[in-house]
Amino acid sequence: MPKFESRWQAALDGLCERVMQIRSAVGERWPYHCDPATGQWDTTDDGDWCGGHWVECLRIVGELAGDRRLMDESAARTERLRRYLERDDMFRGHRFYYSAARQFAWTGEPRFRTLALAAAWAVRSMAIPSNGAMPIGTQVQVRSTQLSGRDKVCVDNVHPNLILDWWAYGETGDEAFVQGARRHLDLAWRDFVLDDGSTIEFIDYDVRTGEKLRHYTLLGAHDDSCWSRGQAWAVAGYLRAWEALRDERYLAIGSRLLGYWTQHCDESGIPPWDFKDPALQTDPASVPVDTSAAAVVVEQLARMTVLHDLPPAAAGAAARLQPMLDGLLQHMAPPAPDSRQPSGILLDGCFNQPRRYANRSELIWGTAYLLFALYYLKTGRVVE
Repeated sequence: MPKFESRWQAALDGLCERVMQIRSAVGERWPYHCDPATGQWDTTDDGDWCGGHWVECLRIVGELAGDRRLMDESAARTERLRRYLERDDMFRGHRFYYSAARQFAWTGEPRFRTLALAAAWAVRSMAIPSNGAMPIGTQVQVRSTQLSGRDKVCVDNVHPNLILDWWAYGETGDEAFVQGARRHLDLAWRDFVLDDGSTIEFIDYDVRTGEKLRHYTLLGAHDDSCWSRGQAWAVAGYLRAWEALRDERYLAIGSRLLGYWTQHCDESGIPPWDFKDPALQTDPASVPVDTSAAAVVVEQLARMTVLHDLPPAAAGAAARLQPMLDGLLQHMAPPAPDSRQPSGILLDGCFNQPRRYANRSELIWGTAYLLFALYYLKTGRVVE
């Protein structure tokens, strides 16, 4: 495990300060993204797909600051998410892992364990019976998008759809979680990962036969492109599967996906919003980057870094952490001269470039994943 550098501590302090400022700005609502030109937060009333991320941000800052109010608020917000347990939405995995499962790990309160397990079973029940693919759901909620269905599967699903499988298996030992996760991981490797290590974003399946019908994009540049946040979910999802199961196949897949990433980024590891955007060839300066995609990868590499006795292949992947983390810190806004602007603003997140929606913004999930990564490195542990 690397030494916790002073620049990382400064970044962690800045992020904690930023969480407190965001909390003051949004009140009872849920932060989503912030326009750096105006400093105004766009909020939701239910957390959208990333409400659990905000819960865990509050808990971490409360723990580090010794502030009981923040930890109580994170628990109360977890209860506010309970009503969305029945929403047929792939992001229940993220919503309840980062809230209920981690609340249980921190507090030991049985109500949070029950809620997280209920969510784990609800998400596991979404699998397409004919092929085991985990779909996005009929009520999937992501602002600025309008796609839904039990026949639609995206590259993301190896992360949000499976994250509760690993936790629930650890809690119960029920092999159904591992068997279901393996079916989806193996299908995603077959259908979503291309020969060069890049990924496609969406596939529709015939739910009766399990056959692939078509592939396309929602958030990428074109149907055969490689949307970088989708690639990030794939990298993190397969490396997380290796972490949970120690199956070398998943480590090899995750490493291959990460290899494509590093081959198509500069040393900082911060990707363009889409690795195959045609404008990269004609006008690269016009192409937004996505720091939130890099933060997803950095969070998983940080998880691996705090493990003991990493095998050489895993250590090779984890070695990408430091340059990518330092690359992200280059996109954190420096404090303004009047000291009213905190240093914890992670700039250059790209949410939805096709719609030009929050495509050069501060995104709450980018902030969250960077905070999570620094927390793991600071404490030397991951809360499960």
